[in-house]
Amino acid sequence: MENAKNQIAFKGTADGLVILIPEEMETKQILEQVALKVKAAEKFFRGARLKVMYRGKKLAEEEEEMLVQMMTLNSGVTIDGICYEPERPQPEREKTSKLSGMPIRKIFFKELEEGPCRFIKGTIRGGTRILYEGNVVVLGDANPGSEIVASGNIVVMGTIRGMVHAGADGNRNAIVAALRLYPTQLRIADLITICPETDEDAVIFPEIASVKDDVIYVEPLGK
Repeated sequence: MENAKNQIAFKGTADGLVILIPEEMETKQILEQVALKVKAAEKFFRGARLKVMYRGKKLAEEEEEMLVQMMTLNSGVTIDGICYEPERPQPEREKTSKLSGMPIRKIFFKELEEGPCRFIKGTIRGGTRILYEGNVVVLGDANPGSEIVASGNIVVMGTIRGMVHAGADGNRNAIVAALRLYPTQLRIADLITICPETDEDAVIFPEIASVKDDVIYVEPLGK
């Protein structure tokens, strides 16, 4: 098995996708690894529009063009642009983020594999599309017209009124949790459901959507 330091890594950001490229990696190996990663997550990337940034090894202009072409051919993603982004060391911020996120993870991700997690502070407005390879936690609402697509779990510490798709790479063990679940569409892996209309003035009970026997069930959190 190859050392993780010799592997391409993807990270989602508010601006798009960041690709981490080891300094010593050859162009051929870079293209091969990127092709394998996007092809494995084709369902996750297909139809998406992304800006791509990369860190680590600086590529020549023709190599950047080859990278974009490789991603498009192997996943169907549309790349709006690619640019080099110098590394910015953030040891203290990363440490603080992990500590502040622990209570939420313990509540919502119990007995589930956590993996990488993206925290979004504030409301997701209509027309905004969040795309992340990992879990997404929103400290706010997801408004009508918004979309959250994640390969892992989706947790919204507010009301979901937009579209959410957890386990987008085919993971049926993923969950969607929120203080109020009123999505226009809720998807887990390849399954789709539309939650019934309920009284928004009723008492708030946090809810969780998960897959059981090939069906998406929504029930009170902690039941």
